[in-house]
Amino acid sequence: MVKAIKSFKIQIDKDKVCRSLGYCSANDRGPNSSISSLIDQEIEEAYDLIQPSCSYRIMDIRRVRHPRVTLEEGLVITSEVLSWVLLPCQKVVIFVASIGRSLEERVSQLMKEGHMLKATILDAIGSEAAEKTICYLQDTIRGLANLDDAEITLRYSPGYCDWDITQQRAIFRAMNSAPLGVNLTRECLMVPRKSVSGVIGLGWSQKRRLRLSPCRFCTKQDCKNRR
Repeated sequence: MVKAIKSFKIQIDKDKVCRSLGYCSANDRGPNSSISSLIDQEIEEAYDLIQPSCSYRIMDIRRVRHPRVTLEEGLVITSEVLSWVLLPCQKVVIFVASIGRSLEERVSQLMKEGHMLKATILDAIGSEAAEKTICYLQDTIRGLANLDDAEITLRYSPGYCDWDITQQRAIFRAMNSAPLGVNLTRECLMVPRKSVSGVIGLGWSQKRRLRLSPCRFCTKQDCKNRR
């Protein structure tokens, strides 16, 4: 059964927004006072535009044979790295999270009006909001796992490492057409853009291994997303 989490608040981290925009707090390379003030203004506007929501489903893992992970209902995840991550797990959490469409529509409006700086700042704020939304879901799943004396893995999304972006289709199939507020394009991109999908492993044994980064099982050393 797909479960939904809505009507929760997230806190935008201004420092992370600044780093996303290319500013650094060290060595006096942060934004000047006028840009800093504009970022504050856009963060305040963003709070009225952000509508965070998460949908997730917990599914049984039936079999792991590298590089395939077979879930209940015959759903298959194909990824060498992810098959190693999920090997000690008994269940997997499939999720889709989003901040809604309003912020993205506002960014488009600002761009059409020629306010490129505001649009760029608001778009960066949207990315931070999407990250905070999925962190909220991950914390929720961790809390549920702890109540059941279980452990969770890090989250993992299609498009990272060797998990092909087309596996988005498997995630959306798992949701059984639940009203997610997110659509998948033919190219397997999500609309609205500030959305995140993926999986979190769930297990009751080998807890130390469950906490490991999936990067431990990947040979790509120069990946910018390496954890």
